[in-house]
Formats: sequence, C-alpha cells, structure tokens
Amino acid sequence: MQLKKHKQLEIFKYEISKENSYTPRHNAKNIPSLIKWTGSKRSQALTIASYIPEYSRYIEPFLGGGALLFITAVPGSIAGDIYEPLIDLWKEIQNDREKVIANYAEQWQLLHKDIPSYFYEVRDRFNREHDPLDLNFLMRTCVNGIVRFNAKGEFNNSFHLSRPGMSPERFKNIVKKWSDRIQGIEFICQDYLETISKANVRDFIYFDPPYAGNKQRYTENLDMQRFFEALYDLNSRGVKWALSFDGNRGDVDLVKPLPNDLYKRRILIKSGHSAVGKVLNGPLEMVQESLYLNY
Repeated sequence: MQLKKHKQLEIFKYEISKENSYTPRHNAKNIPSLIKWTGSKRSQALTIASYIPEYSRYIEPFLGGGALLFITAVPGSIAGDIYEPLIDLWKEIQNDREKVIANYAEQWQLLHKDIPSYFYEVRDRFNREHDPLDLNFLMRTCVNGIVRFNAKGEFNNSFHLSRPGMSPERFKNIVKKWSDRIQGIEFICQDYLETISKANVRDFIYFDPPYAGNKQRYTENLDMQRFFEALYDLNSRGVKWALSFDGNRGDVDLVKPLPNDLYKRRILIKSGHSAVGKVLNGPLEMVQESLYLNY
C-alpha cells in the first residue's frame, strides 16, 4: 500500500465493510505529539499502519505513547499497559480533556517563573504520589522527552534547559484532537497476557514491548519464553498480529531472533536517529526497527 502525502492534517477515516471491519486510512502527514514516551512509534506509525489488515477490533497491550491509536482507534478497541499512571493519563485525556489542558497550562506558567527548580519539585512529587497530570508535565519538559526510571521505579530524567516545554496553546489543540480520536476505546491497566486473552480472528493486535535488556523502564525485562508462547497461542487461534521488536542502530545489530516458525514476514522500518545517543552526546546513529508479521 502506498502512503499518500497531504498538505494538511486531517482526522483519519475508516472504511466499513459488510462484515463491519475497519481498515485504517492514512490521510495525514504525521501524528500529533501527545504523550512523549521512550520508543515511541510516532515516526513509523504511518508505515506500520500500511501493513495492517482489516479488523473489527484493534488491541494494543504495550501502549506507551500509543502513536498507532491515532490511526487505528475505533470504538470497542482495547489499549493496555502495566504502568498505572500512564493509563490514568490516557483516561483523563479521553474523559476530562479540559482538566488536562488547564493543568498543563498552570504548571507551564509555574515552571517559567522558577526554571528549573519547579521541574524537580514536580518530579519529587510524582515519585511520591504518581499523579498522571504530573507525569504528563514531566514527559513534556524532560530531556528529549525520554521517560526513564531508576531501579526503585522512580522517574529520574532531568529538565531540558534549552526546550522548556510545548506552549500551552499548542498542547491544547493536540489534546483536543486526540481526545476526539480515542472516544470509545477501553484503556486498561493490566498484564499483556490478560489484554490479549480474549482476542479472536476478527481482531488485530499490535505489540510494541520494551527491548530485551532494557533497564530503564517501569517494568521488569520481558520474559521472552512467556512472550513467544503467547504469540504461538495467538497463531493457533488465527489472530493476526504485528510486532515491533528489534533492529539495528548504526552498525550495531540489535536483532533478538524470533523462532522462524513464529512469523511470516520481517520488515525493517527506519525510525530516525537514536534519541538516547543525543542525550548522552554520542554519535548520531540511524535506527531501523523490525516489524514482524504473522500473516
């Protein structure tokens, strides 16, 4: 499927077949930047969506920044993640967007009166109270939007001195667009196995789990054997899925091979330069990620 370029951002449209299934339509040139999240697929979303077949329900069990939702969201779809403050933030955007908009504007103004002290005040408060609106503020104002946690599960990235947050007016417009797009979606905080447990042949699942060996996430490393068994089970039930998982960074091969009989296609998709490399003042390395398909 060839992606078409458009001059203006528009809301995505869906074609409904006689079986009441949906095909994502990509009539926009990008995805509005709502939730900054490490490993975001915002730069790849349109390309990934071009490989998605028709479905009656979209399921995403490792939600994170949820870039694909802007294209794939249809009423009845399920978006899950094990990190509760993140899911709570998605629910706030869905159900009380004016509260989210007002809170960010207030915190942005407080930040600009006391840079950077206010950022660290909020970071300490979030690590005590886990308020999703504080998480939103931290994601928008930390270094390169990289969400990073220490061994205790505490948010520990620093303030981005040269880029102190998106303007409240721009943020407001983005929140409104996203809030409209995710109406009717079920946001749920639970383990990925629970999220996919009732998937059927008319569903489509997109997996974007943390990389193996990632030590700066809010969750433990992915149990690969458990994950592979879950994918084999979906295959046996005829459920279609796509998986963003590994790839390469510059000359470094990051591939963690999947069993050959688990998938049918592997596609390399460019995702820009490594954000972590930028933060650590390392070389700018082009990143390509693998997209595995079981169809």
